[in-house]
Amino acid sequence: MQRLVSGFILLVAFLSFGCKQASDIKAFTEAKYSLQEMHDLKLNGIDVMQKRNPSDFTTREGDSILASISENTLQASTTLYLQVQMQDPEIARQMTITRLKWQLLVDGEETLDGLVEKPLNLQNGLNELPINTIVKMTEQGGMRNYEELSKLMTLLAQKKDLRQKLTLQIKPTVQTPIGAIEVPEYITVSEPVNN
Repeated sequence: MQRLVSGFILLVAFLSFGCKQASDIKAFTEAKYSLQEMHDLKLNGIDVMQKRNPSDFTTREGDSILASISENTLQASTTLYLQVQMQDPEIARQMTITRLKWQLLVDGEETLDGLVEKPLNLQNGLNELPINTIVKMTEQGGMRNYEELSKLMTLLAQKKDLRQKLTLQIKPTVQTPIGAIEVPEYITVSEPVNN
């Protein structure tokens, strides 16, 4: 009898934990995301935040980045400051993302994508997220999308406000008691409202 009672208590605890987690996943899916800041952007270990034009890169740095782009193995690392705004901010919620797919769109066209496989913790409010990912060009019909990459490079060279041209989308996978669950659709990350 004691075994049955213990099993029942464990089952109730598991179900209540599962319901709370399902509620948290739904809340995070419906939340508004905005990218507040990005610090220490490095491509293949090269700090590109201080580079303003192609002549700022050494020949070795330029060759490294170009080779990685052509091989689709460009390594990026940065720290993102992501604001998560919940519909019910008074309820404390937390979510651990086990994998994070992302994609960058230029004028609505998929241009770059990647996958972050290091766990990230999200909560309501400002989140500091260290990101390490391979940056890949998207493909159309089995061919790499050099046209959209060219558009992105042109926009960067013009040194204008890119927020109306670029869209960042994320698609997290979270671990649950019944296994890993990927949210069904990409979530668009907007720019800060006050900028």
